Amino acid sequence: MTAPDPGHDPAKGQDPSNPRGLAKTRGDAGELAVARYLQSHGFLLLAHQFLVPRLGEIDLVMKKGSCLYFIEVKARSGAASYGSGLEQITPAKVKKIRQAALAYCQTTCNMNTEMRFLAAEVHLRHGEPDGKIRIVPIEMS
Repeated sequence: MTAPDPGHDPAKGQDPSNPRGLAKTRGDAGELAVARYLQSHGFLLLAHQFLVPRLGEIDLVMKKGSCLYFIEVKARSGAASYGSGLEQITPAKVKKIRQAALAYCQTTCNMNTEMRFLAAEVHLRHGEPDGKIRIVPIEMS
């Protein structure tokens, strides 16, 4: 729930023989890259990996102006032929993101704040962004 440390090496201490460890490392690197990118565009990082029991975590909570942004990050490495990471955001995931965002707002007393939901896709090569970071609104139904 703290801001990512720019000097933090997400791969440090990870066991490369553990696929989940690699996915976590990739996810952390992707979240850090997206946070840095959005900060360079005037966003303020409020929370990183905000955990809500039984719902999961919100990758990034950021603020720009008077609006809160809840951001789901999908980091990919390797060939893009496996499909977009954004395609992995299912209606069930969207529902959980919305519920977790409401829990965040209740916890931080931000119930009267405008909220927007974004998905970010970043391709990584050796833990660093490789190309453009794609950010799109998440459609809430």
